[in-house]
Amino acid sequence: MPNPPRACLAAKRITIRAASRPAPAGICTSPIHSRAMERSAPWVPVDLAERLPLGVCCFDGEDRLVYANPGARKLFDYPMPRGETRKALIMNLGESCAGLGILSPGQRMVVPAAGRLLEVEAQESEGRGMLWLIVDHSIELRLRAQLAEEASFLAHSHEAFLVIDLTGFVRYANEFCERERGYEPGGLVGKGLADLERTCTAMYENPQAQSLADIQARLREVVKNGGVYRYNAWHQHRGGGEHPVEVHMRPHRLSSETVILTTAHDDARRLMHLQALTQAKAEAESANRAKSAFLAITSHELRTPLTGIIGFCELLQLEKTDANPQTQKYLKLIAESSHSLLAIINDILDFSKIESRTLDIRPVNVDPDQVLDLIARAWRERAGVRGLKFVRHASTGVQVSCTSDPLRMRQMLDNLIGNAVKFTERGRVEIGLSYLADAIEFTIADTGIGIPESARGNLFQAFWQAADATTRAAGGAGLGLYICRNLAEMLGGRVWMHASGPMGSIFKLRLPIVCSGAGARFNARVRTSGMWVKSPHDE
Repeated sequence: MPNPPRACLAAKRITIRAASRPAPAGICTSPIHSRAMERSAPWVPVDLAERLPLGVCCFDGEDRLVYANPGARKLFDYPMPRGETRKALIMNLGESCAGLGILSPGQRMVVPAAGRLLEVEAQESEGRGMLWLIVDHSIELRLRAQLAEEASFLAHSHEAFLVIDLTGFVRYANEFCERERGYEPGGLVGKGLADLERTCTAMYENPQAQSLADIQARLREVVKNGGVYRYNAWHQHRGGGEHPVEVHMRPHRLSSETVILTTAHDDARRLMHLQALTQAKAEAESANRAKSAFLAITSHELRTPLTGIIGFCELLQLEKTDANPQTQKYLKLIAESSHSLLAIINDILDFSKIESRTLDIRPVNVDPDQVLDLIARAWRERAGVRGLKFVRHASTGVQVSCTSDPLRMRQMLDNLIGNAVKFTERGRVEIGLSYLADAIEFTIADTGIGIPESARGNLFQAFWQAADATTRAAGGAGLGLYICRNLAEMLGGRVWMHASGPMGSIFKLRLPIVCSGAGARFNARVRTSGMWVKSPHDE
């Protein structure tokens, strides 16, 4: 074992000398009293320096190392040989420790050594020697430096910065924070956070005062999570008034305690924009509802006289069977134009109902094959007029009835088949039906012009068609596929383009076997057994 330091030997000598001196007058020196004093005297182990977690180095009057405990060897990561001069020792420790050469008794110095930040304190020892006490302050000094750097940066920033202890009171506030809230320098220190803020929602609504217990519980949660904690609040001013802030909190270990570093960003400008945006959104929604109501009313007003025109045109066609061909041609043109206009008005009316969330869904038991047969019978003649072959393939799978809205099912198929016939100049249009495990799937295929890749992203958008030339040649308002998509979602299914190319396109429509109120999720009212089911959007 290394020799004990001279300080320890001196302490032994002092004890021995004190015991050999004669006792002063009036003090009992009996053996019993001496043994009592020995029992009451504190016992100090001889190897105390060996057990200490800090480093101890002793230099004699000739500046040579006479003792270094295990703590010093570990902290410096150096064997610390006995008899080495202090100058040589410092040189061997490295340039980072060169400052220790001028360290005088009563002084302290922090030096980097072996990846640590060591604080070395010099004390005068017996015989003009020197004693070094070495303590590892790596973590504490780095944290202090970090906090000092952050505090230095935030003290002069245009962001409110506070240091709050775990009891909920302010330890530090930068100048900007105090000035923003109307306090003198240092006036926020010691204030409770519960007296400075009211928490609220993300939209700065429903501000609520917090008790000190609530604040402390929140701070404990911040420390427990370890990350950044964000919330919105109203910070109060000293002279009255308050302003909205977005608060960020994170825990920080400072020396032997944990504090909460807090930044409070003034969110008044964002709140103003948010309120303006909310108002603009409300106005836009109001205008949209007014537009939808106008479209619905106008469509009704247009459809009523148009229905009369179609009816009287059909009567004239029946009565004028013997009329000249020119008259028959004019009557046929009037009827076709009226039906075309009525189809557009119906699309606009459905569009306005979808937008205003008033479209009706009436699920009943329906035979999908029967619906498809009726549609095929109507479209076979129209396709033949354009010189197209219309094919209705046999259904596949186990035939079952389903619960759905037959009117909306037929409307979707009419739109899809109508597009196939409209955009196919030669060839054929094919339709089919497949029964799946829990759904039915309609397929509509054509040999038309196809849909370019660049146009497929907007295919199911309202008032959109692939090109202006197509719009002028084929007509329509560009609402058919948009209505199909919404109706399919209201019935709990979907419609999509399965394939498209120069040889034609394939569209598929899939609907569930049972549609029982699924449309309530998609801006629709579902009517079952004569009663309306309220949509969640109406709440």
